[in-house]
Amino acid sequence: MTEARLVAGEEISAAQAAALTVLLDLEARWENLRATRSGTPQVPSATPDLQAMQRAYAAFRTQLRAYQARFSPTHATELLLNTPDRLGRWCRQVRDFHLRAGHAAQANCPVHVLEKAYRWADQVAGKSGAERASRAAPPCTAEAVIRDLEALAAWCDALTQSSRSRALPGAAPYNAVVPG
Repeated sequence: MTEARLVAGEEISAAQAAALTVLLDLEARWENLRATRSGTPQVPSATPDLQAMQRAYAAFRTQLRAYQARFSPTHATELLLNTPDRLGRWCRQVRDFHLRAGHAAQANCPVHVLEKAYRWADQVAGKSGAERASRAAPPCTAEAVIRDLEALAAWCDALTQSSRSRALPGAAPYNAVVPG
């Protein structure tokens, strides 16, 4: 699967950014429910759990159709966030959308987006053998989510830098000027 790219925050209006933040949180809610369910396959499915997943998916699809009918470029789902570089870039983009949306996004606390980011960070940490990203208390404001996304992006940067220095011991950093 190829990596899909979120639209850059500076390319869209505040209204579009606000609509996108709502859409991303609905998408994350559905993905988190699905991931939680797939993480425990030995547990029999309960009807209320399946109905909650169906409602979350229906809410996401309804919002996606409305968003894509109103705005261009359209939203691309199924982002690969399986490396620290990709996850860090995604965290920054989502943070930028919230900043761009301003007060329009402050009414909604995007807890599902942050949960998705931490879920992927846990997978990245497990795959790379790194320590898990530290978590603050569950956020109750959009500003707290923005701060947590920034902290998670910084964690990703440190992990990326650490893996680059381990991969090439004694070698100059990839952006260093090598005397010739």
